[in-house]
Amino acid sequence: MIRVPSQKPWSLVHSLALLALFLGLTTPASAFPIFARKYHTSCVTCHTVYPKLNPFGEAFRLNGYRMPQETEEQIKQRAVSLGSEAYKRVWPDAVWPNELPGNAPLAVNVKMASVYNSATDASGGKTVVHNDFQFPQEVNLFAAGTLGEHMSFMAELTHAEGPDGGSGTEIEHARLGFESLFGPEHAFNIRVGKFAPNLYAGFQEMWLMTDNGVDSLFNYNPVTFKGGPVNFADSAGIVSLPARVRGVEVYGVLNHRFFYTFGVSNKIGPGSGVSTNTFDASTSGTAGNFGANNHKDVYLRFDYKFGGMGLDGDTEGVTLPPENWREKSFRIGLLGLKGNGTGIDFTATDVNGAISAPDENPYHMQDTSYTRAGLFASWTYSDLNLFGVYLNGKDTLELRSADNLTLYSSEDRTYKAFFVQADYVIAPPFQVSLRYEKLSPGDTSVEPVKTMNINFTYLAAANLKFMLEYNKSDQAGANGFGTNKSINTVLRAAF
Repeated sequence: MIRVPSQKPWSLVHSLALLALFLGLTTPASAFPIFARKYHTSCVTCHTVYPKLNPFGEAFRLNGYRMPQETEEQIKQRAVSLGSEAYKRVWPDAVWPNELPGNAPLAVNVKMASVYNSATDASGGKTVVHNDFQFPQEVNLFAAGTLGEHMSFMAELTHAEGPDGGSGTEIEHARLGFESLFGPEHAFNIRVGKFAPNLYAGFQEMWLMTDNGVDSLFNYNPVTFKGGPVNFADSAGIVSLPARVRGVEVYGVLNHRFFYTFGVSNKIGPGSGVSTNTFDASTSGTAGNFGANNHKDVYLRFDYKFGGMGLDGDTEGVTLPPENWREKSFRIGLLGLKGNGTGIDFTATDVNGAISAPDENPYHMQDTSYTRAGLFASWTYSDLNLFGVYLNGKDTLELRSADNLTLYSSEDRTYKAFFVQADYVIAPPFQVSLRYEKLSPGDTSVEPVKTMNINFTYLAAANLKFMLEYNKSDQAGANGFGTNKSINTVLRAAF
């Protein structure tokens, strides 16, 4: 049975007051060894192979970084109390006694890679890079933990070095969570800040065991002439799905197995965590604002899990094997996103004379309405996890003059994308993954983009892994069809 803690009336009022305060002032990651230290347990308690979560780890994440049915004996690093428990009974005549983590809740993830890349363009020209030692390629600093019974936090600062010798630092995540505010436990939770939305739980980069993410879902840019051509490497502007959002999200687990999430965020584009090097700041938005207009994206997801451990960690009536990655389950759901990019100008070049308009290359283009609708499914059978997403995207693209006064054309473009991935545990230290992606752009004259990704992972220790990964992508670029192949040897350590 899931433990339902008693909650004083003032506790609920206080949680809502804190939430209102934070709202008035305005929640790819990897394993967090912070919690291994807090509970004196291994990273594989929550991960099949980090950062991929096993069923227990998914429940831990959705519970606001708390163990399912957590007891005080499980916590080895005691929290620092910020006041007496008695203050709760007299609030608001006393400040609510929250908690801080017992030690500095910090962790570091280091990624090093040796990269081989071969790119062939439509004319047969070939570029090959041999054994590029990207030591390090990326360093992530994490902070995560709980603040009392109903609050949590997570932040990630990423520093990456570029091939040109430059480097950059980005706040990839910074969010606060408010868990089990009212109703049944786990039923109503809120996150606010910058985060990877639960819309993608299970298939966004921060939850995948592979080095490469799903380009066809997250890096395709439909804001081009006729919705194509496609080159993921040059993706910019409004993309198919934002990897991270700045917004507010509500989510919860009902009856142990039904999951829902609903969120409101800055629109896809500038300020959403997406690279937008084609954004024309001179014609859109107000200086100093994250969002370039007042429109917001809204997104939602509903899904249900049959069999296996409950999404909140419930195991009543279920017999699970001792290996925590194994179970027999099936999870299926629907997801969707809708937004409005009116007034947000992006530049697009008519390479092949696709339109009849004054010669103003590059042109100004706006995505005045976009929708994304998808189906998610995940099947786990013992050592095998087979999962994937089918996504349908629709964009209303307006082509405008440089002064934004003349509308040359407006048309709807629809693209389709899907991926299917199989992860298999050969033995706990040895795991393999195979993924196939296909993207059909809005322009039917452009060939679909097909991508294959193969990964072999050796988990040398619970917090140290080696990966050998092969990726092949047939891409339709501005100058025709080409192929990109890469073989990466990756070392990742979390501590």
